Amino acid sequence: MAKFSGLKEQVPTAPPPEEDLENPRQESASTTMMNSANTATTTATIKQVNFTPLQLEQVKEGTAVHAKKQKQQQKQQQGPDDNNGIVDDDRSKSSDTVETLRSLTRMAGASTKRVTFFILVLGLAVSGAFLGLGISSALRAQEEAFDRNAVDLVNKISTSWSDYVNAAAILHGRCRGRTFSRQDFREVYEYLTGGGLQFQAAQFDPNITHQDRAYYEQEAREFYAQYYPHIDYRGIIGFNYDNSTTLDPRNNASYYFPIHYMEPVVGNERAIDLDYHASGSRKRTVLYCMDHGKPALTDRLFLVQETVESAYGVVLMHPGYNLTSSSSSSNNNETTVWPKDLASIVIRIPDLLRRATDNQQHPSLVYVFDKSDSSGIPLFLGGVKITTDGDDTEEGEDSSTTLEFVQEKELEEVQGSSHIYQEYDIEVANKLWTVSVLALDGTFKPDIVFVIVGGVFFFVATMGLAYWVHQNTHRVAKINRLKAEAEAEKAALIIESARKAAEAERELNDFIAHEVRNPVAAAMSACSFVKTAINKKEPFKDPESLATTRDDVFIIDNALMFVNDLLRNMLDMHRATNNQLRVTLCATDVLHDVLEPVRAMLTQRGGKVDVQISCDQATFAMADRLRLKQVMLNLGRNSAKFVDEGFIRLTAKKVDGGIVELAVEDSGPGVPNEKKKMLFQKYQESLDMLSQGTGIGLFLCKNLVDLMNGHIYLDDNFDCGLPGCPGTRFVVELQVPTEDCMPSELEHLIHGDGASKSLESTEYPSELPANLNLLFCDDDPILRKLFSRTVRTVAPGWNIREASNGETALQLVETVKFDLIFMDMYMASVQKQLLGTETVNELRNRGVTCRICGLSANDKEAEFLEAGADVFTFKPFPCEKRALRQELIRVLYSQAGDLDTERGA
Repeated sequence: MAKFSGLKEQVPTAPPPEEDLENPRQESASTTMMNSANTATTTATIKQVNFTPLQLEQVKEGTAVHAKKQKQQQKQQQGPDDNNGIVDDDRSKSSDTVETLRSLTRMAGASTKRVTFFILVLGLAVSGAFLGLGISSALRAQEEAFDRNAVDLVNKISTSWSDYVNAAAILHGRCRGRTFSRQDFREVYEYLTGGGLQFQAAQFDPNITHQDRAYYEQEAREFYAQYYPHIDYRGIIGFNYDNSTTLDPRNNASYYFPIHYMEPVVGNERAIDLDYHASGSRKRTVLYCMDHGKPALTDRLFLVQETVESAYGVVLMHPGYNLTSSSSSSNNNETTVWPKDLASIVIRIPDLLRRATDNQQHPSLVYVFDKSDSSGIPLFLGGVKITTDGDDTEEGEDSSTTLEFVQEKELEEVQGSSHIYQEYDIEVANKLWTVSVLALDGTFKPDIVFVIVGGVFFFVATMGLAYWVHQNTHRVAKINRLKAEAEAEKAALIIESARKAAEAERELNDFIAHEVRNPVAAAMSACSFVKTAINKKEPFKDPESLATTRDDVFIIDNALMFVNDLLRNMLDMHRATNNQLRVTLCATDVLHDVLEPVRAMLTQRGGKVDVQISCDQATFAMADRLRLKQVMLNLGRNSAKFVDEGFIRLTAKKVDGGIVELAVEDSGPGVPNEKKKMLFQKYQESLDMLSQGTGIGLFLCKNLVDLMNGHIYLDDNFDCGLPGCPGTRFVVELQVPTEDCMPSELEHLIHGDGASKSLESTEYPSELPANLNLLFCDDDPILRKLFSRTVRTVAPGWNIREASNGETALQLVETVKFDLIFMDMYMASVQKQLLGTETVNELRNRGVTCRICGLSANDKEAEFLEAGADVFTFKPFPCEKRALRQELIRVLYSQAGDLDTERGA
């Protein structure tokens, strides 16, 4: 739907000054006091006159003084004169009260005169202000009426344009796949015009290769010879050069977009098989549709069939919509190309304006300009003058509308031609049109008769001022309420922004924990073995020891290089807009830069899983080396979790269409059908069993592949060939680099920090038990093996068993009595999954009383302790002997919560 901007907001009239709102209240009180005072007698009491609080306070003070004097006189006077004294006091009190009332009455009368004079002056001022505001309001009301009329016109133009876009989409939908006849195309044309939609021609422009040109030309030649013998068909034609002015047979090209199907034919003979891809604005429009997959418009055109001066047209080209049901075929090497063909409609701007302004209620003048024309200046597209049978036609009344198309004008000339003018920008496909709406002379005139009568009325009857004050006070309250609502909305937006920022930070932390912890753990364990081998008296005495150390160094090299490259790019990821990662595409050596390092990190010495590579030398893909290695490593680790015996195969090969196809195949149990549709979704609880920790592994893989302009999917037809193990195959498709892209050198940056904080405590025993049954439960097979090797360096007599998930641990405790159990938090299983805390809780419910230590890369101490664990420790586990011994002692003998949290920093 087209969008438009440029609407003017109507700013509410400012409320009158505060003194104008307060004085009427003073006038009302003073007038009441004055009228009451005039009817009072000299013997009146306080209750007969209405006074202000200040005046009442003066009366009370006078009465209090008189009472005090009376008490003093009573004390001084004694004998038979007491009663006379009391009478004299009463008279004096009455005299004082009357004098006070008289003084207050005089004050009220003087105040009333001043207030009355001020109200008369204020009434005159208010009358003048009312006239000014009234006329201004009348003008503003007409401007608002004009604005509503202009918005209505723009909306109608947008709606009419949407009708043409929908018609082009319908046309493309019927013709996609090219499984239609010319009779079918004729029926679609009649269907579109049957609804009253007017256009110059409906066309379908197939993408024809040079090899197919002769076939399509022969088909068209036979058709026109049979049904339109008067047409001299010349084959595919076009403007072969940008400065060409004549239509000639099209020069040879790799492909064409000719108008091969068109209705009506009569009147449009010159456009038959006109190649839109030849040159000029039509070619740019075709390229936009093919590049963006969206409808597009040409620059303005003077149609060859046009007979009206200053009547222009445009061609709407529509690439259709990409249907997911046809996005892939049964053959993995074949994909449906979209966009491919184009549907186009030739639109006369007068027809568009006629459709938009039909039955318009108000007279107006409308101009349409192309603000995004390739010439760089706004170009006139069309204009129409709308007149009705009466300028003052009310909405809802029947009226006849007359349309008169106007001559071409410049946008600057239109902008200065009327004082009532509105301009809107609307998005029309790939174009930005400017719609200018002007009021005709004599229309939208303000009605000021009522304003004049109202001003006189205010001058004569100033009491109406109170109502006016009330109305304006109400309006001020309304404005304040609107301001309060705006502030509340602003506060809500701030809170929402803070929530999104917190969510983004959480996702970043999850990403780091998911991608960095395991490589660091593998590197630290392998590094410990290398140090042990080097510190022997006769290092590398036998070939096996040398080969083992080389493997460990290779693991350290690749793991730390991966972590270093990942962390080096974290700043870019944090600064990326919309939480998108940045990638640098270059020619990447798939075998040496990606597959071999990934195999090294997946290979386990003595394991039953064979990690294989199938890739030709000099196989390059257009990708980001770090991100591609990250994707393949994530996929490989997913396979390693579910393959106990068999193979993991990393493959890469070139396929048709300039595509490099990378795949990770395994001989595992496969992916259940109910989970296949949700594999690449983010934070799906049912997918945690396929992506340890945050559940973002496959989601990240898809995002990274999308950023590298690639495609990732699960091969549903793969079968590894082993009975009972269908296996899994994830495929990543990337582009082949162009010839001018040279592979860059691989930077080897290895950084490490083996520092760790030792646990110093004199409360624990200094030595480990000689014999102990230990169960280590973790879904990562590399971590399980390295953990066993690490523990045996300080406790060679310990019997260590391994479990890959909570279900396996529950089965083992039924037959084996363990002294210590290490339990990871997140563990994967194809069929089902128990969290580490759930497993601990179940162990306690089954009566297992041995010591249990929770294990996680995240801070899950409270959850584990609440589930029944005795202690908790962070991943990665220390590899240095002294630190390892102290950590095992702490795990065996410490109390709950006694954890050195700095180890998890």
